Amino acid sequence: MKNLQGATLVAALAAAFSAQAQTVMTINGLETSTSCTAPLVFISDVGKEGLFYPVASSSTDQANGGTTLFCNKSNSGARKMYKRMFDGAVNAKWFGLSESSLDNAPAVQAAITALRNGQELLIPEGYYKFQDTITLPSNKYVRFTARGDLDFGARDGIVVQGRYGHVLELSKLHGITWQNTPTYGYVGSAITLMNAQYAKVNVNSIDGFHNAIKVVGKDQNGSQYNKIDFELLTHNDVGVLLTTEIDGWANENTFTGGKMNGVTGLAAVPGSAQVGQFNGNKFYNFGFENVTNGVDVDKFSNNIFIAPRLMGGEGVVNGFNFGPHSWSNVIISTGLYEEAFVSQGVVGNAGIGNLLLGNVMTKSGSTSGVVSISDGHGRFLSLIRDPSYTVSQETKSRILPLSSLPAVSP
Repeated sequence: MKNLQGATLVAALAAAFSAQAQTVMTINGLETSTSCTAPLVFISDVGKEGLFYPVASSSTDQANGGTTLFCNKSNSGARKMYKRMFDGAVNAKWFGLSESSLDNAPAVQAAITALRNGQELLIPEGYYKFQDTITLPSNKYVRFTARGDLDFGARDGIVVQGRYGHVLELSKLHGITWQNTPTYGYVGSAITLMNAQYAKVNVNSIDGFHNAIKVVGKDQNGSQYNKIDFELLTHNDVGVLLTTEIDGWANENTFTGGKMNGVTGLAAVPGSAQVGQFNGNKFYNFGFENVTNGVDVDKFSNNIFIAPRLMGGEGVVNGFNFGPHSWSNVIISTGLYEEAFVSQGVVGNAGIGNLLLGNVMTKSGSTSGVVSISDGHGRFLSLIRDPSYTVSQETKSRILPLSSLPAVSP
């Protein structure tokens, strides 16, 4: 129905335009004109083309330069506002977005300001550079769709804030240009969720930032109930960072991942006044590959990992490093090596009270257990299905075969 309505609107506009005296102007021509009687104006500026029609306005109204323009702009008493005819997303090119520009931040921010609650902003295919951060507002809900590559250099990229549930569909975000063998120590975060709630973020790839995705709570506020999906986080110091500034929380968020390359896959770093914990977060399908640290967290409890990819052959030095104030997390996996757990500087230490559902294996490939829970010292206490084969003596777990448990009478 929407497509039919859009087609009908376009046909009606075309008929109306052809029926009127054709008025074609540049934006500058319209703004400097003292004759504002044309019922339709076609703006011909490259990238900003479109039909505009006059609307009633007051002396206090302001044109935004993309979807609304003033005729006779300098004369506040005689100027007239013209409004763009469009159906669908607001195109950032209408506000000056250009592949030739060295800084597209003002154009995109102006477009965001012009959006009504619930409208969509489109950045079309192309490669766009930015010299400043893009900020989504905390007082309205917008859809932010970027089909092109966004290059932010050495700075933060996109900041999402507020409880309005922004929706982001992003292609590729770039920070510092990286080489095949990168020198880490980048700056900025590609995507920051600051005291954000109910937001949905879907991004294809992020590279060249200190933090690819940063979820932060600040000043007794928090980020929660957000859903973040990614395919590739590569050549970032940290893939996903949970943190607080002064005090706050980052709880009950859902992450669905892909491959991660860099220094640390997932980090949780509490702020100076953090008295709570990071809890209730879900992490699906995180592929920790070629990272020095897979998970490096503290004040991190009651979170769930499902199907993490973290095998010794993939170059991960420290797998799961749960800090001294972390406990009662759950990991569901087809198999992990005991050496994947390195807490309190001890290989094979799984932190306090963490539960692993799945095979925990030794270097030789034998299985220590299929259900394992760490005690107060971080040592796994494991149940093993079948005692008919020998568990390697190199295991760091304490093993209890299922067959040794008392039989249950029917």
